[in-house]
Amino acid sequence: MKKILFTLLTICLSAGAWAQGHPSLLLTRQGVEEIRVGRGTVPAFDRSLEATLKGADKALSLPLVVPQPKDGGGGYTHEQHKLNYYQMFDCGVAWQMTGDERYARYVVDMLLKYAELYPTLGFHPVQLSGTPGRIFWQTLNESVWLVHTSIAYDCVYDYLSDAERKRVEENLFRPIADFIMNGMDGNTANNKVFNKMHNHGTWATAAVGMIGMAMGDDDLVDRALYGSDKSGKRGGFIRQLDYLFSPDGYFTEGAYYQRYAIWPFVVFAQCIDHNRPEIGIFRYRDGILPKAVATLTQLAYEGRFLRFNDALLKGYDAQELIYAVDIAYKADPSNKQLLDIAERYQGKFLPTDAGYAVARDIARGEARPLLFRSALYRDGRDGTEGGVAAIRSTDPALNSLVTLKATSHGLSHGHYDKLTMAYYDNGNEILTDYGASRFINIEAKYKGHYTKLNKGFAMQTIAHNTLTADGRSHFDADIKRASDFHAEILFADFDRPDVQIVSAVDRNAYEGIAMRRTTAYVTTPFLQYPLILDLVKAESAAEHRYDLPYWYNGHMISLNFPYERAVDRMVPLGEKNGYQHIWVEAEGRNTASNTACYTWITGDRFYSLSTATTPETELRLVRSGANDPDFYLRNEPAFLIREQGKRNHTFCSALETHGTYDLQVEQSANLTASCREAKVLADTSDYTVARFVFEGGRTVVLCVAYDGDPAASHRVKVGGERYEWTGNYDVRMY
Repeated sequence: MKKILFTLLTICLSAGAWAQGHPSLLLTRQGVEEIRVGRGTVPAFDRSLEATLKGADKALSLPLVVPQPKDGGGGYTHEQHKLNYYQMFDCGVAWQMTGDERYARYVVDMLLKYAELYPTLGFHPVQLSGTPGRIFWQTLNESVWLVHTSIAYDCVYDYLSDAERKRVEENLFRPIADFIMNGMDGNTANNKVFNKMHNHGTWATAAVGMIGMAMGDDDLVDRALYGSDKSGKRGGFIRQLDYLFSPDGYFTEGAYYQRYAIWPFVVFAQCIDHNRPEIGIFRYRDGILPKAVATLTQLAYEGRFLRFNDALLKGYDAQELIYAVDIAYKADPSNKQLLDIAERYQGKFLPTDAGYAVARDIARGEARPLLFRSALYRDGRDGTEGGVAAIRSTDPALNSLVTLKATSHGLSHGHYDKLTMAYYDNGNEILTDYGASRFINIEAKYKGHYTKLNKGFAMQTIAHNTLTADGRSHFDADIKRASDFHAEILFADFDRPDVQIVSAVDRNAYEGIAMRRTTAYVTTPFLQYPLILDLVKAESAAEHRYDLPYWYNGHMISLNFPYERAVDRMVPLGEKNGYQHIWVEAEGRNTASNTACYTWITGDRFYSLSTATTPETELRLVRSGANDPDFYLRNEPAFLIREQGKRNHTFCSALETHGTYDLQVEQSANLTASCREAKVLADTSDYTVARFVFEGGRTVVLCVAYDGDPAASHRVKVGGERYEWTGNYDVRMY
């Protein structure tokens, strides 16, 4: 019977005669036939397809379980409902590939169970979300469930009887689509989410649009594309493409959430391309979706996405990126670097037309190496809301990356940290960004949700490598205020082989304080590795206390000034705004020289931060984890520089990478800093000139003009010395 059915299916596929054009979401009739014919010719794809078939076989061996919703993220019922949509997906694909009706029957029987359960459900009992779901604790997960289930339904659509199809659509799919769009009595927040410019809105529109396509409901598809009123002015997928990406393909919530949001964007786009090709979705807005995928691949280090804003440690091997890489390549096969990502970092392919195309072209030898470049990625729909600078070493063998975040807030997942810097080198995070306080889907840790300390610490400014004034976070951690403003890029230059530089300003994080940061990555003829010069400038008419922490990954080696260590007890750095969650481990002052130097080790290299100080400068070694009874925070160290009672002040620092440590032969080399002095020579509202002197008298001078005019000529006299240059900056080495 199975052989006969398989033969009949193949004949129908070859004739292009399946009723209503199913499948047509991620799989197509033509794609299924191509994959079947190609079985055995692309081994890497065969392995991915076999994994899907094994998943389907495992599903057949298990009882159908559709439990009453009870648990939050990571709990039994939550995970069972996730497992169900993955298994339905696997079985839907398996039915298309094999013609074995056991797979189709599994999907249908599962859907019938959900059709029985769903009408009985009220809001989920776990109340941690402003938009609670019914199957899951938040509606977002409901949308993810429907995206996957829509693909399964599309695959088995023609297997269902008319009665089964009617029951499933009337009791499950139409009610859940309505719930995602409109919510239930007593909660209309879903309508706002469905029309919102946010990744939750993208998931919602994708879910409703895809089930609309699977059911042949043009009204649902139009609402998904153009908003609940179908005007295109209030919401919808097309409007999200207009608002959520900058012209450079940067997603306003940052790389980590660009990774998550790109999933529904590319999946729904693939469905639109198959069902409404006249829209030209992959060409829309100058090809914004393929561009967004390419930008996302650049916002990573060692295959892991940069962790600013709410972020955890995820990278190219995340399932979202498998979808993104495969679908983006299918849409634009000219980007052969995507094949390199699929081959080197993923090794898995979607069991779809797109996944087959990627695996096939890798097998043909078409992959090209992924090349990283220094770039400024503008933020905002028009590219006018600041941006993120990524400075990479001109010598790829050095494998270094310096970032400066000078963006808009980043919606609800943004952090209050304008002008934050991070540094990556030798395969490690060196200067770190905390990211998010969350143990995703580990129910024992605040039910897998963002912990209370995500807002209490991780979002607060002091948790980041940027300036804090008077112990207050930027915008006083008020998201409404923060969302009204953005930082500005003053200038960026990545063209010189020996100097790459970016400068940015923020005038709104604190009333009455202007903050500027200039970060330069300088290759000198006399240092072992490139040098990072960092100027953090605060200007105000009133006196303030300024704190600048450098959070780092590694172990303290040495200080060049005396300090007092908290040996038997520690106290928090402060009482609020994240300070209450930071232990003070040691403190001191540098009274012997005008440059304090702190050295630590990460991996097999040493890193030294040399910063200009006075005898009044307060220096502290601190660590996160205070007032944290539930162990929600990672314990991470920082070197903190404090200046009291200052109106204007510029923190002037040089970060050196140097030396080696070989534990196997028990040897270390070049383990002390070369910098002997970091000094601000001139500092006004218009200019900063800083000098850095190294061992042997070798010197680097950084001159910065803040007018933003790349053609202007500048002249600054310091003592008997005159500094002249044209443009935004000058770097001199002698």
